[in-house]
Amino acid sequence: MNSTMIETVFTSKTLIGFISDTKSFESITDDYFHILDLDKNGMLSPSELRQGLNHVVAVESEVAPEEETDNVYNAIFERFGEDLVPEKFRDLIAEILTAMARGIGNSPVIMVVHNDGLIMKAVLHESEQGK
Repeated sequence: MNSTMIETVFTSKTLIGFISDTKSFESITDDYFHILDLDKNGMLSPSELRQGLNHVVAVESEVAPEEETDNVYNAIFERFGEDLVPEKFRDLIAEILTAMARGIGNSPVIMVVHNDGLIMKAVLHESEQGK
């Protein structure tokens, strides 16, 4: 994935609305799954997930220490398994975005995000819905 960073404004409703539109959410997360599945075997290995997940859901931030990052990925692999199939990847992304929405609450936030990342897709989805 080759993207630039862009500043955007959104709320928890932006993320929850995106997840709730099952058809759009599944289509977009499936697209990301296929981009991250570098060996095209229909599963995301731990290394494929580590290489791509940060880009898919990340906002501009300082890089976490390796030990902290390892703990996050170990928790993901423990909960969702070592090799993620598309359905498990969708569940993971839904859980991440839901947790972000809970953390944001009802106040609008301004973030710098990847212009082709999931948060930007959620913002575009909301604007297309006319909200």
